Amino acid sequence: MHTTVVKEVEAYVREHREEILAKYEELVNLKDFWRDARAVDDVGEWLKKEFTNAGFDCSLVSFTPEAGNALVGTLGADRPGKPILFSGHMDTALASELYAEQPFRIEAGKAYGPGVVDMKGGLIIALYVAKALNAVGYDERPLKILFVPDEEGSHQFTNVADYLTEEAAGCFFAFNMETGLMDNSLTVGRKGGIGIDVEVTGKAAHAGQAFFEGVNAIEEMAHKIVAFQALTDAEKGTTVNTGVIKGGTVPNAVPGVCTCELDVRFTTLDELERVRQAIEVICATSHVTGATCSYREQHLFPPFVTGEKEMKLFHFLEKTAETYGYARTQPAQVGGCSDAAFIQKAGIPVLCSCGIRGDRHHTTDEFAVVDSLFERIHWLTAAVIDADEMAE
Repeated sequence: MHTTVVKEVEAYVREHREEILAKYEELVNLKDFWRDARAVDDVGEWLKKEFTNAGFDCSLVSFTPEAGNALVGTLGADRPGKPILFSGHMDTALASELYAEQPFRIEAGKAYGPGVVDMKGGLIIALYVAKALNAVGYDERPLKILFVPDEEGSHQFTNVADYLTEEAAGCFFAFNMETGLMDNSLTVGRKGGIGIDVEVTGKAAHAGQAFFEGVNAIEEMAHKIVAFQALTDAEKGTTVNTGVIKGGTVPNAVPGVCTCELDVRFTTLDELERVRQAIEVICATSHVTGATCSYREQHLFPPFVTGEKEMKLFHFLEKTAETYGYARTQPAQVGGCSDAAFIQKAGIPVLCSCGIRGDRHHTTDEFAVVDSLFERIHWLTAAVIDADEMAE
């Protein structure tokens, strides 16, 4: 317990409140839709400058032209002990043109703008945890940051997922700075997810003159969609959603092609395998004579599994909150995927949803609770200061 030092941290945050908000605004106003690699790189350069100024040795790591660069950095590499990792993503979910030129605003204690909660608030928290620790002379363990460019795009163009696992290896524990939950919970488990694109090929024909010469791809896909949806198993936490369907050209033509996009969520790899096998059978089975089908898997996220390491880290954070009089927390299981799963593969404890609290992410109504920006800086800084208690 380091009450005096933690009080110094709280004083630092109070004194720098306007500065923190100004940096937050500056970052959110750097709109970086995940499909715009150049815009994501602008954010990476901004963050590199800020973390370098905070004492980090930073590097930008390139992958492919379709994605921006990752940012990796270490503060205090010569300190004893294993590093504490702050991870996250720099890209945002929605197209930049959906927002005003300077979109950041605060109304009634809530901040709005692209990525304001998912997850630029979390990146600002990580920055000011480091700055607060510098201000109180912390030198016990190295701090490491690992911010990736393409999480919203599910790493479909890069091997960033493998890079996350490699760079997380050897760290003491990790905070994934994803969207904080409104009830102040911390995420100890998430479903895995996979996208599957399905295409049915039939035969186009005139709907009046040559109806019986056609092979209706939409009709065949309709049978398959019913079967896809039936793979959902609520008791096992598995969902299969047909989210997009496209087919046909005009009403008076038999459609020759129909496509759909599936979103599959699962809590175990066994469930993923069950769904995979079933989808293979569904796609190989024809209901309309002459129709054929193919499918392709996209962007697999493994589940973030609740284990002993995760619960030990959660209870440490719970104790930290209780010790210093911060808001109560509880463990949460959520359906959305995150990079916590790839960090977990490195064998280190990790918690997710450590960023600013908010909601409505992936919509233009996305908001963050401003006060929680400062609350999370207090809480996570105190956890770093008391980190040796995790080893007990």
